[in-house]
Amino acid sequence: MLFNSLNYLLFLPVVVLAFWLLPHRFRSIFLLVASLFFYMSWLPIYGFLIAALTVTNYLLGQAISKRKHSGLYLVLGVAFNLATLSYYKYADFAIESWNKATLAFGPLLQLQPQAMSFPLQHILLPLGISFFVFEFIHYLTDVYKGGKPIANFVNFSLFASFFPSQIAGPIKRYQDFIKQLEHPHVFSAGGLERGLRLILQGLFKKVAIADNLAPIVSAGFSNASTIGGLEAWIAACAFAVQIYCDFSGYTDMGRGSAIMLGFDLPDNFNWPYIAKNLPDFWKRWHISLSSWLRDYLYIPLGGSKCSLARRHTNLIITMLLGGLWHGASWHYVVWGAFHGVGLVFCHSYDAFAKSESAFAGALRKFHGTSIGVVLSVLVTFLFVLVGWVFFRADTIAQSLQLLQAMCSLQSSNCLAESLDKYPVGTAAVVYLTGRLVVDKRELWLRSISSTLRDKLWPLAPARLAAYVCFFICTIGLSPAGKTPFIYFQF
Repeated sequence: MLFNSLNYLLFLPVVVLAFWLLPHRFRSIFLLVASLFFYMSWLPIYGFLIAALTVTNYLLGQAISKRKHSGLYLVLGVAFNLATLSYYKYADFAIESWNKATLAFGPLLQLQPQAMSFPLQHILLPLGISFFVFEFIHYLTDVYKGGKPIANFVNFSLFASFFPSQIAGPIKRYQDFIKQLEHPHVFSAGGLERGLRLILQGLFKKVAIADNLAPIVSAGFSNASTIGGLEAWIAACAFAVQIYCDFSGYTDMGRGSAIMLGFDLPDNFNWPYIAKNLPDFWKRWHISLSSWLRDYLYIPLGGSKCSLARRHTNLIITMLLGGLWHGASWHYVVWGAFHGVGLVFCHSYDAFAKSESAFAGALRKFHGTSIGVVLSVLVTFLFVLVGWVFFRADTIAQSLQLLQAMCSLQSSNCLAESLDKYPVGTAAVVYLTGRLVVDKRELWLRSISSTLRDKLWPLAPARLAAYVCFFICTIGLSPAGKTPFIYFQF
């Protein structure tokens, strides 16, 4: 069941209504049943996989909390979760990489490649398996560090399977979620409206913007070997906008759904494309993942409390694994390595800029000016954009072709049809107008008379009319074909 589907449009109101009508003691079990139904509506058999992961991690958490052999149970738990993720997500990738290596080097070693090759398993990746595993590892690690385990199995199961964050995050911290779960929720009309606004906002970003950009991006990358310079830049920038609107749109809809049920999920995005440097970008992009990588990978490796060489190595390893987490393909590894090297450079540059040399002082002064800030934002965005080319391309070769085209002055016409067919510009204008009306309403309401102001926004019918209008625009601007959420593949 997708957030942008008719099924979800029917599912969510029923769940929200039933949740608020039920007594508090029945709400957790109801949400758990609804969440399992939500997940198993895609492929029922994988519901049993998630159930097995949930039971195993619950028992491991209880065993760790007793402090006897807790280190052993933690190692077993992390190994179990990573092994499950590796099998479903990386088995075919490992087999394919091995087969290619034996084909390339077998003759040199006087070996028969056919005898050393293995058939692909063609394993269907369970939706959200990466997010499930990361939340379980977080839970086991924090319990090992002294955190209070979740004693109630229903509450633990709901922490794992809560449908608004189930498939593509954000990655929750169990302490925050359980605190909200155990606290009696009080219905709030304001919360219901705030959740609705987020859902409509996310739906528009996904359906009207990201899905209209998808065919433009696809046309650009599929013609990477023949595309002209300007169109290569358009394709790359279109993907930067697409992946942001696609993923942040999913997060908005998930957070909005949770707010309607009285829960607050962590925000995942904070204007990432205005970041002043790469570390700042990772504090703004996929915040729940970057903080997870920091807390459960980078810091355990030694973090920054070690030698400079070790710190840089930790950054590279963290980003390499972060890239591999995104997908079982070498171009994701290259994307991770690219960001790892960029972070190393940024930390080295920052260390130099803080030094006592005269040149460093001039750099600090320049970065404090408006021109310095704008240049920093542009350079950071350019770096991220090049990284997105590696991320989106089907192969490393294709990414290099598109990057080469971005450096050329040749022209082509391979995007003309897509640019004419899909109303991206109109969608952008409607979205920005809608955000201006809702987010900046206090500014424009102050510019009109108090009598007219009292008759507009404070009245529920006026607000409802605005939401209905925005929803109609979303449907009207949506393309004919549906595009899956990008992060569902991770």
